[in-house]
Amino acid sequence: MKTLDMKKGWRMSKAPLSLENDSVEQALSKTDELWDVCIPVDVRMPLMEAGIVRDPVLADYSFESEWVENYAWWFHREFDTAELDSEADIWELVLESIDSHANIYLNATHIGRHINCHRPFIRDIKQIAKPGRNTLSVRVTSGLESVSQKDLDAVHFATSSEVVNGRTDRGDRRRAFVRRPQYTVGWDWGPRVVTIGMSKEAYIRCPRKAVLLSHKLSAVLERDRAIVKILAEAELYDIVGTADASLMARLSLNGEIKAEMMLDDVLLRSGINYLESEIIVESPSLWWPNGMGEQTLYDVELSLICAGNTHRMEPFQYGLRTVCIDMSRQDAESRNFKLHVNGVEMFCKGGDWIPADSIYQRVTAEKYETLISEAREAGFNMLRIWGGGIYETDWFYDACDRHGILVWHDFMFACCNYPDHQEWFRREAEFEMEYQTRRLRSRTCIALFCGNNENHWGLSDTTFEWSAPITHERQYGLYAANYLASCITRANCPEIPYWNSSPYGGSKPNSDFVGNTHHWRQCTMNPEMAMRIEPKEYDKISGRFVSEYGYIGPCPEESIREYFDGAPIDRNCRVWELHNNTFEKNTVVAGIEKHYRDASSLSLDEYILYAGMVQSTMLGYSLESFRFKGYCGGGLFWMYNDTWGEVGWTIIDYYLRRKVSYYGVKRAFAPVKFILRAINNEAVAVAANDTGNEIRLPVRAGYLSFDGKLDRTERLELILPPHSRGKVRAIPLDGMNLKNGTVVLIPENGPAAPAWLRTDDIRNLDLPGGDPAVTSVCDDGADLIIELESPVFLHGVHFLDDFNAGDNYFDMLPGEQKTLRIFGAAGKNIALRAVR
Repeated sequence: MKTLDMKKGWRMSKAPLSLENDSVEQALSKTDELWDVCIPVDVRMPLMEAGIVRDPVLADYSFESEWVENYAWWFHREFDTAELDSEADIWELVLESIDSHANIYLNATHIGRHINCHRPFIRDIKQIAKPGRNTLSVRVTSGLESVSQKDLDAVHFATSSEVVNGRTDRGDRRRAFVRRPQYTVGWDWGPRVVTIGMSKEAYIRCPRKAVLLSHKLSAVLERDRAIVKILAEAELYDIVGTADASLMARLSLNGEIKAEMMLDDVLLRSGINYLESEIIVESPSLWWPNGMGEQTLYDVELSLICAGNTHRMEPFQYGLRTVCIDMSRQDAESRNFKLHVNGVEMFCKGGDWIPADSIYQRVTAEKYETLISEAREAGFNMLRIWGGGIYETDWFYDACDRHGILVWHDFMFACCNYPDHQEWFRREAEFEMEYQTRRLRSRTCIALFCGNNENHWGLSDTTFEWSAPITHERQYGLYAANYLASCITRANCPEIPYWNSSPYGGSKPNSDFVGNTHHWRQCTMNPEMAMRIEPKEYDKISGRFVSEYGYIGPCPEESIREYFDGAPIDRNCRVWELHNNTFEKNTVVAGIEKHYRDASSLSLDEYILYAGMVQSTMLGYSLESFRFKGYCGGGLFWMYNDTWGEVGWTIIDYYLRRKVSYYGVKRAFAPVKFILRAINNEAVAVAANDTGNEIRLPVRAGYLSFDGKLDRTERLELILPPHSRGKVRAIPLDGMNLKNGTVVLIPENGPAAPAWLRTDDIRNLDLPGGDPAVTSVCDDGADLIIELESPVFLHGVHFLDDFNAGDNYFDMLPGEQKTLRIFGAAGKNIALRAVR
């Protein structure tokens, strides 16, 4: 099928919002303000390149370009019909995403209106294009200007706004009525940067006779084989007749054909046809989430042969695996919420994903690859795409497939009363969900579709700003989740589990005993400061699956300098406050003072170090607490990545630098992990083995003083079954001095790191001090391998320079020897220091 790529060759101009349908000629004639652009593009990108505005993620420049919301932006591109296939049945113009409201014109004639950035605009133009040169024009606005006071009255003004959190520069209640990325009006973690533009690809495709539109693959696993069920959606363009066709499918691995089939002599009817078949793969190599096994991906080819024409779909990759959710009863009041992959129970480890830039159109494939590979390195096996952002580009899902990251995927509705009692909104939501479920249903990484973020919780809890009197007639967004999304997911991809919201479960959403929870009010958003900064509060968790909670910490100094854009860093200035999370509320300083020292005279370096260590402790300890509880099916923290640089929730910052907390999370998510907790005057040890292998480990367990002089450990051998999690030891605490020492579990070899029982804040422990000794240094290609040891307990051992290492900001037990690989550091001098 011939396709004309229309990524390049666009010109952009602006015009007053008052000029609408009759303004095409005027927009075409503008020559004083024209910018040459390629798509994807947000209008700020060429304006920044021309020096008209500055990058809104830097300093306080986000305010400089708010004026773009008050204009219509025109995009023009010429094409010649000689570039198209004259024998094709149709010339289908596809604009994959327009953000957000658009009118589309061909040669100044209006050919369509589009009001949803989450689905494509598609139009056959063969009968309306003229021979030779044609001009395509797209008028784009934010969509916010279309919302009236009457519209807001229809949802009781009730949409979450950052104004209630003291940020009058963020939030816009009109967003409920515009199918645009909701976060762009501003959130607690990001500025108001209302995007406007052509946000994905554009092309004209020229199909002949019949084509494949979409596909759905699903696997059934048997003892020594996999049955791959194939559904191919084909369109026959003959409006009145039938046609004979054949469907070919092939699965290959490392260039070797593993299975193929031909569905011969199929009769296609006019319009949409569904062709079903299956392929048997003998001795299959399965796809497993990160840490549980390999991520084998088969290369898939699908072709439709009809009337002498062959339409080959773009080759794609697919992993053989199954996913389901166990919601069986645990006891009289509780149910499981646990994912099973390939029939094996897993503990979901990961974070919540938001768009990777305030201007999401400029996120590159390289940035997606770095973020997903860093998630893999940190031990993630899941990311949750939050419902206030976007359905991501193929680059994102490709990377998740490759790196073994399952995706909990919200539909794009968040923290809001949506007008889904209105027919136009229901129709848009339905089209959007239809498109996205068909687009994503063969993705190996997709584990779960979810109706929204916090809408069920917020609407049913009167403490939320957007709570409202729900009726079956007016569900304020819940109809979209309870009916549309459920039905559409079932129809298009019944193998993918569906869940109504996050959080959801129980007689009221956010139950600890049914479904999944957002663990906010108990800790980080508790009105009592002492509850926000105490890690042991997370030992009280009783949630079956925690899909959102978090703790705040700063970026590395180099990143702070980047977003200050050359200005001196002042922790009391406007820029610092702007890049300080709305919910921070002095929690960072309080955490430093609880865990380490007085914070009144901290240098910037000290602030970053101590605040980072506290965030690392809070996240690492809490994730261990969730994993410790056998009834808990997962822990996803808020949030993994950022749209700009700030003192905020993430563990990897906007500039792709690891924060101190990255390493605390990585240790908590280790595939083989020991966790110690004090319960009823015992130190209880739980072992987790995510791998598919049985592990036998000789360990030392017992009391060890921080100075290493008192060792009351005993040797034992543990056997950890594959894919297991459970209690392996209980050690009485009677008579132990837990100010001068702790309970330890130290593997003598193997994949697990030592564990120690944290009973008090670091500043209250009697630690001996000192720094580790480097006992060996050697180059290994471009990397450096070092060996460390310490005779005493050391806390927060870290590199003084910015190195990419296998571990950092770690504790060392007395007598421990540790080997580290430092990437790209061959020949360099290494200095380490413990946190004092």
